[in-house]
Amino acid sequence: MPPKTISIDEQRERERVGATLREIREREGWLLGDFASELDISYAYLSNIEAGRKPLTNRLLAKACKVLNCRPLAIRHPDAGTTSTTEPAA
Repeated sequence: MPPKTISIDEQRERERVGATLREIREREGWLLGDFASELDISYAYLSNIEAGRKPLTNRLLAKACKVLNCRPLAIRHPDAGTTSTTEPAA
């Protein structure tokens, strides 16, 4: 069976999510191999997620957020958290 073809937009989103995950992981001081072990996935698989070659599943997102002590929104939509939900709309 041939590999699934994804749209350019989906590929860009994978790359953005992967880069965001990498940024948070590095900021929290996790090495790639140690973080992959904590998530119970291979070094190569995590590397592929961070490079945008593999999607970040909801299950892995939840595990990553637990380890990194962050909300899923911080990885999926990091710009969405810049405005407090308690502030009145302009």
